[in-house]
Amino acid sequence: MLGTVQPQSINPVFIGRGQELTVLASALARAEAGEPQALLVGGEAGVGKTRLLDEFTASAREAGAVTAVGGCLEIGADGLPFVPVATALRMLHRALGPELAEAAAGHEGELALLLPDLGEAGRESHDEYARARLFESTARLLERLSAERTLVVVFEDLHWADRSTRELLAYLFRSLHRARLVLVATYRADDIHRRHPLRPFLAELDRLRTVRRIEVPRFTRDEVARQLAGIMAGEQAPELVEEIYRRSEGNPFFVEELACSIGDGCLSGLSESLRDVLLVRVEALPESTQRVLRIAAEGGSTVEHALLSTVADVPEEELIEALRAAVGANILRPTDDGDGYRFRHALVREAVSDDLLPGERSLLNRAYARALEADPSLVPPNSTRPAWPATGTTPTTPARPCRPSCGRPSRPAAGTPTPSSSNCCSAPWNCGTRSPRRTAGTCPARRAWSRTRPAAATGTVTRAPCTTSTCSPGRRSPPAWPRPGSWPPSWSAGP
Repeated sequence: MLGTVQPQSINPVFIGRGQELTVLASALARAEAGEPQALLVGGEAGVGKTRLLDEFTASAREAGAVTAVGGCLEIGADGLPFVPVATALRMLHRALGPELAEAAAGHEGELALLLPDLGEAGRESHDEYARARLFESTARLLERLSAERTLVVVFEDLHWADRSTRELLAYLFRSLHRARLVLVATYRADDIHRRHPLRPFLAELDRLRTVRRIEVPRFTRDEVARQLAGIMAGEQAPELVEEIYRRSEGNPFFVEELACSIGDGCLSGLSESLRDVLLVRVEALPESTQRVLRIAAEGGSTVEHALLSTVADVPEEELIEALRAAVGANILRPTDDGDGYRFRHALVREAVSDDLLPGERSLLNRAYARALEADPSLVPPNSTRPAWPATGTTPTTPARPCRPSCGRPSRPAAGTPTPSSSNCCSAPWNCGTRSPRRTAGTCPARRAWSRTRPAAATGTVTRAPCTTSTCSPGRRSPPAWPRPGSWPPSWSAGP
């Protein structure tokens, strides 16, 4: 179905966010009555903060408000000073022209630091007194501009803001008391680690009753279905909606990328661009942390600390340090029971797993197999991991295909090994789909099989020339199930 329609990279239909728009519209109404409003909009990367504010500012302009948007830039360790404020003032200057110059009269020397069109900055523009005058002049300028109209000023990506920008915004949030003004600042919640400089800034603003925070959530399944219908210009099959929802976990950006990748023929749904986006934060971590993440990615959706420690085979102090870095970067999160870890997003785990070399993946699978065979208690009795068949059992009945175009089994019959996977094609074979730059491949079936800690580490797997029409010429056929008696005894009882 996806292959017959040219997908759009951005959904033309705005989905959901009714509650968030209601809060923003209420703030606009109060601002029009002369009560300045300050809002912080947070959410993970790709959740739709910018799209939400695009809708809000469009509706504000229809109501007669003047809008301006400025964004922080990720340049250097601390960013550039005052970038979002200067960008927003330039937009206001283009929109209002002489009115802004008139409102800035008497403060041109201070404001020239933010808007050089106003003149030359004063000679003492870098001392503490000049900084205070700049903050006060900016507040007075916004008050004067909003005397005859409602202003909506948006500052995006506050997680990249430098100290000067944070201090100026904090001053504006505190000092504006009478103005037809709405100030909105956005930030990526998943970027705010424990030592991030924005963290104390947000905590301080939470103490102000005049500042409200909006957390933008992920989409529900129904909203993902509506998003896919907008991207693909038509309602999609429930199975496809469920698969994309499960893999994207409701993140709108991931939904778009998965839908467009599948529409372009990438069966795994992980395009090179999406994979790079998912891995960029992982690759910024120390190599020791990246190694632990590669091990955890092969351990399942959740991996117990004791099991991870056994497979990693490094001193406990080094493991804790690596895990702390991964948790601090919001790559991993502790599980609710406090006994293990899970990836913040399933697609991050999938991208890390896909980045493994074939030999590396085999080594990790064997390491997990040996660890569980030596000590089954590494996985708690209430674990939701797959129940492996009893020793000596073999498949007796064929599996049901997941969909006609695939022809692969989606759920083995009773008595067969049951690989857990986030893909529909969870059979132990290659379907011929590979990443152009990774020999490990991105075949959904292959990934699913590799993640189940197969008994190939201890049993015999046979292959024959490939006769499957979807496989590439010369590719190997699906491996047979391990021979009777080859399953590790510790896997036979199940959870």
